[in-house]
Amino acid sequence: MKTLRLAATFALLPLAIAAADDKAAAKGDLAKFQGNWTTQIGPEKNITLKVTFAENKVTASGAGPQGNTFEIRGEVKLDENAKPHKTLDWVKFVDTQGNEIADNLAIYEFDGADTIRVCNGGPGKDRPTEFKAGEGAAPSLIVLKRDKG
Repeated sequence: MKTLRLAATFALLPLAIAAADDKAAAKGDLAKFQGNWTTQIGPEKNITLKVTFAENKVTASGAGPQGNTFEIRGEVKLDENAKPHKTLDWVKFVDTQGNEIADNLAIYEFDGADTIRVCNGGPGKDRPTEFKAGEGAAPSLIVLKRDKG
């Protein structure tokens, strides 16, 4: 029985090492982004958005007030040394039909360990220069809260 437990431990060891390497690979601010985050978006803030960061890969999924759901995937590039604000680029995203979405340039800042403020210029638009929501769709200011559930 002891030999079986030891064999099982060694069999699972590569998985544990791989998981540890994944977490170790994300450094700096990218490491702080890892995991699940939620926010409310839309003109009436009635669309729940869940954003999951796994390394530089991003999945954004949500449900509108009528129950319609969506999921898009892409990547994120951070420049935590940019001035006057740290920058975030949402890149390589495709919509639910598989069409490419233009890069969305943003700025970001942390508000404690469990909140990130992101101001997006909008797909194909210029990067915002301040944390301020615009008229209409862009720039958009969102506040991501760490999903502890």
